[in-house]
Amino acid sequence: MAIQSIDNLISSISAGQSTRYDWNKVSTVAATLGGSFDMSGQAALPVANAWAGTALNWVTCTETTGNGTQIFGMPHGGNVSPSVKHLLNMNAWGTAATAVPGTLTLVDMQGYYPGLTNNSAVAQTLVGTPTLRYTNGEGVRAYMVQTATGGAGAQNFNMSYTNQAGTAGRTMPATVACTASSVVSRINPSGVAANNYGPFLPLASGDTGIRSIQTVTLSAATTGTFAMVLARPLASITLSVAGLMTEKDLLNQIPSLPVIKDGACLTWIWNAGAATATATTLAGGIEVVWG
Repeated sequence: MAIQSIDNLISSISAGQSTRYDWNKVSTVAATLGGSFDMSGQAALPVANAWAGTALNWVTCTETTGNGTQIFGMPHGGNVSPSVKHLLNMNAWGTAATAVPGTLTLVDMQGYYPGLTNNSAVAQTLVGTPTLRYTNGEGVRAYMVQTATGGAGAQNFNMSYTNQAGTAGRTMPATVACTASSVVSRINPSGVAANNYGPFLPLASGDTGIRSIQTVTLSAATTGTFAMVLARPLASITLSVAGLMTEKDLLNQIPSLPVIKDGACLTWIWNAGAATATATTLAGGIEVVWG
């Protein structure tokens, strides 16, 4: 059962029903103001996600199997059912002055469709039915991450998806503009230009989640490849002072204790509040408890 009291929390920790993981990521690309970046593909600890899988086919991601080739998510103690695992606290810091301000968002990556191409102006049909850790995809969001550098040509982006109610053929309610010459790991449509959205793509009115994506269509062809990710955001932490650890207590500071599902593939999205140089280190830790 879930943690229901401070006594229950203390008992669970005393019984060893908690764990901590310290992570360290070194950026392999320069981040631009307002851009969002998928940190799973960045170097160091855990290992970088190389987006393995057959092009356009769904790849499920879990704590213990990763993408089937690499375990790139943060370990958090394995499956605990029938107990319920909660995120207790998290901390983070950046080593460079340009790493602040910025925000890290912890997500449970359900999986992705790899190998889409920027070099197409016709619909790309995605294959496979995602296995999601959230009933009907409730709260699950989509983002487009560049896996090989995009070309300089302008592109708009659209997708057809099935929402949390099982309604297929849903489309985004706004024009979404891609970022020209988008670097690897950038969540392409994010930024400060007109029609940029990020990190998550907008949903049609009334939609609160995504079960699957059927097609992706770009308005023009250029170069590069990308993946479409389905992820559930869990919590965010803001960095404001270089070299100083920021901590977020999810019990007392903000009493939410997000649930960490069995098999969750935990990774970060970096939302840059300033231009950040290549080889900038972001590091921190997460603590979870179950009872």
